[in-house]
Amino acid sequence: MNEISKIFASYLMDDYKIKGTTEEDVDKAIYKIFRYDLLDDAQQILFNSIINEALDVPWIAEQLTDIWDRYNQEILDCQKEDSYENR
Repeated sequence: MNEISKIFASYLMDDYKIKGTTEEDVDKAIYKIFRYDLLDDAQQILFNSIINEALDVPWIAEQLTDIWDRYNQEILDCQKEDSYENR
């Protein structure tokens, strides 16, 4: 984990509004954000090298999963409270 991974994880959650939490979801988001499909073969190789050095994708996916798990638990807790109040 490094500082840029923290910043990028925050960006994915707050600005990009990523829907998934797997490494594959993070990779797909990276490619979409940086328009990977517009790069030629040599540029894609260079891009992949830079991203692999700069970002800790497994750590980012783990953080996103933890955040989603906490969020879903909060929803469940609120639903339980509502059901107790409505008895």
